[in-house]
Formats: sequence, structure tokens, C-alpha cells
Amino acid sequence: MTSSPGQDRTHTAPAGWVGRIRREWDDIGYAWGDGVTRWGTLGSLLILIGAYGPSTMPNANFWRDLPGIGLLQTTLTGRILATGAMLIGVVILLDAWLRLRPSKGHRPLTRGTVWWWSLPLLLAPPLLSFDAFSYAAQGELVSRGFDPYKDGPGVLGDAFTSQVDQMWRDTPAPYGPLSLQLQHLLVVVTGHQPYASALLVRIPAFVGVLLLAVYLPRLARRIGYDRETTIWLAVLNPLVLLHLVGGAHNDALMIGLMVWGLWVAAKTHWAPAAVIIAAAASVKQPAAVAILAVAALHAWHVGGWRQQPSNATVARYAVGVVGVFLATFVAIGLLTGLGFGWITALGVPNAVRSFLSPVTTIAQGVDWALVHLGLIPDADLIVPVAQRIGQVVGLLIVAWLIVKFKARHPVRTLGWMLLVLVFAGPVVHPWYILWGGLLFAMTEAGQRQRRIVVWATCGLAMYSVVDASWRSSAIAVGVTAALALVWITTGHDRDLIRDKDLARGRRAPSDV
Repeated sequence: MTSSPGQDRTHTAPAGWVGRIRREWDDIGYAWGDGVTRWGTLGSLLILIGAYGPSTMPNANFWRDLPGIGLLQTTLTGRILATGAMLIGVVILLDAWLRLRPSKGHRPLTRGTVWWWSLPLLLAPPLLSFDAFSYAAQGELVSRGFDPYKDGPGVLGDAFTSQVDQMWRDTPAPYGPLSLQLQHLLVVVTGHQPYASALLVRIPAFVGVLLLAVYLPRLARRIGYDRETTIWLAVLNPLVLLHLVGGAHNDALMIGLMVWGLWVAAKTHWAPAAVIIAAAASVKQPAAVAILAVAALHAWHVGGWRQQPSNATVARYAVGVVGVFLATFVAIGLLTGLGFGWITALGVPNAVRSFLSPVTTIAQGVDWALVHLGLIPDADLIVPVAQRIGQVVGLLIVAWLIVKFKARHPVRTLGWMLLVLVFAGPVVHPWYILWGGLLFAMTEAGQRQRRIVVWATCGLAMYSVVDASWRSSAIAVGVTAALALVWITTGHDRDLIRDKDLARGRRAPSDV
């Protein structure tokens, strides 16, 4: 089996940052030697071309009036070409990803492939969502002295406002204060240029992806799961590339910091890990759920990974973890000058009727049936009640998971907790599923679970691009269902079933 540069040159590479950069560069060159990596890079380049179509750009944008590239938005032929390039690019990227699956005789996977597949997306306009334009406007709000937790981008009344989706122009920001101050910083760096600001918010998102790429495989190896499978299913996952790199969602930095915090807890000490988790929660609040996993991982670390720590031991560490977390979280809120206004804005995303949310979709169906039966007068009566019930049920399930698994499966349980919070919530976007989905991909290493990750990734990737193209969830779901069936005929799914030599982690009874 061919060794990767990072594996066979570690003993000769210089120490410190110079050595790290050298190894990273070697990995990039090594990855380019793989034809599958080059095939996936072609897919990313086609996605870059498709990104200049109207499906991912606001109506008023810099590119619309440029010769040549503007035709992708202003003519029917151009719009068809842009949409086709996006769809084909995503299919090629998915195909390349599936071909890279770990198996006997495969080339070792490295982060070099992440760089090649990400580079075209880093150059593209924000993909498959207008959230990056909202981030830019929220940064401008902070810059001009508005309270982003009370005022929406509509108060700006300029190009920053025109870039934001109509639905969000008059809504406050639900994000953490650290996220908003990072957006503020990037707006200032661009000289308050609206479009450039939206592009630069991809920087913290890509930093989050790099943290994920560095520390999730290390965490997997530390707690007994397979590094190769983790890189394939989680780090190189096309949803990570499309939504966290391409879409520039602040979820990327949240996830990256959260994974880094888990690694620190498992490797060194709980105190810096608690600080990192507080920073992650100050970007986006769901990361706070990870504080219990930090306590459990550190208890395992102190015990030498020999036997499950007692509940009393974990509880003792948890007191310190929670204390440091809260102190850091409060300090960030105060030092940023934005405080805790996000608490009152948490319901803002609920304005969307998310088709991917089981709770919202079922409640909408019940609403429709009751209205047509004449039993209720209001077509939006059941949905808000069902959403609150779903959130309560989700919290109860999370509490049950904590009690049931205690310290036995800290990372695995965290993954399930995050997935429960997402699917019990009122709004589900494909990138929300990555909160816990990446941990699921690492810890659930059975063949059935791998197939779930593969099918979910392919389906959600195609759903995302079709939804962005037609802006209709119903059409997107129908087309996605048809396209997903194509994957059976490609042979990838059958190969996954037949492949008995797929790299398997050192599965222990627990995460450690």
C-alpha cells in the first residue's frame, strides 16, 4: 500500500509550524496524484461555474452586468447552462467521494483532497443559500451602531439590504455575539463593500472546516474509531464542502471549534476545552450541548482509558467544566458589547416552514386536513403548537440519552443528542444535520450506518442543488427522489455492501 507523505516523512520533516506546513504541502501534492481527487476537483470547478447563475445570486449583484459571465443570469440559455453545470458538478463530486471509500489496497486519504475540492468553492459566490449575505448585513449593522438583536438589515436601506433575502430583511439576528463581531470585522476589512463582505465570511467558515479536518480524525483515533473512515465519511463529505465551505455558514466554525474542544478534553485538560466550547456556543448556541462530553472525555483521559469512569468522577469534572464554560460564555457576551439579546431572537428561524422538519411537515399536513374538513378556521393553528411540543420532546429524549449512556459513549451520545435536537426542532436545513451527523459518521461504523450516511449525503446534496435552482421544496423533493435512485445503478451502493475489506475502526464497547 502506498504511504502518504504525512505518514512516510514525519520523521524527517522540520518541527513546529514549518514542519506542519511542509507536511500539509506534501499531502496536497500527494492527493493530486490520485485521479479520483482530480475527478472531484472537476466537479468543484463545474459548481464554481454554476454558482454564477441566478439560483445562488441576489437579483442585484456585481456579476450580472459583466460581459460573458452575466449571460448566465440574464439569458435563458445561460440560466440553463449554469443550472446544468451545478447539477453535473454535484453529481461528479458525489461520484468521486464514493470512489474514495476506504477499502483494501486503497490510497490513504489525506487532507490534501479537502484543499483541492475546496479551492474552486472558495472562489465561488456563496452557494445554495443567501445566509452569507445576511451575515454581511448583520456585520454592517454592528458597524453602524445598530443592535442586531433588535434591528433587521432593512434599516440599512442600501446595497447590504438589497442582498438579503426578503424574508430576513426585517428580522433580528439569532446568532451568538462572537459570530456577529467576526462578521463586523470582515465588513470593516472590505471597506464596507457589501458583496466582498459576503465573500469574506467564508474565511471563518473555512477555518472551521480546517479544524474539523485536523481534529476529527485525531479524535477518532484517540477514542478507538477508524481515522480513514472518519476522513471519508465526515471530512470529505460533499455536504461539508457544499454547505460549510461553499455556503459559508457559521455552523462550520461552531462545529470546528466543538470538535477541537472535544479533542483537547480527550488529550490534555478540561479547562481549555470548556473555553473552546464556550467560544463555539458564542458562534452558534447548540455547541453548548458538548460540555457534558468534555467532562466525560477528560474523566476517561485521567483514568488512562482503562475503564469507564464513575458517575461521581464525571459529575465532579462536570461542575468545573460548566463553571468555566458559563464564565467564558458570559465574558464573551460582555466583551463583544452585544450581550445576550440573541435569547429573544432565537425564534427567528421558525419563520421558515421547513419541509425537512418532520414536526413542521406533519403539523402542516394536519393543519391542511383540519381546515378542509372545516374543523378549524386558521390554516396556521396547529404548526406553532406542534413545534413547541416537538422541542419539549426533543429535550426529554436528550435527557434520556444522558441518563442512559452516562460516560460510556460521550462522543457517540453527543452526536445523537445533536441529531435529536435538529429533527425535533421546527426548522431543518441540510447543514443543520451536520451538527451531529459528522459525529454519527465517525462513531457508527457498521455497514448499515455507513450506507445511511452515504444515502443521506447523496439525497441531501441533490435536494440542496435542486431546491436552490427551483426554489420549491415540493419540486426539489420529487426530483431528488428520482435522482437518488440513480445511485443504485452506478454500482456504488452494491460495492459498499460487497466490500468486506472496508477499513474498520477499533470498535470498543464504548467510545474509548
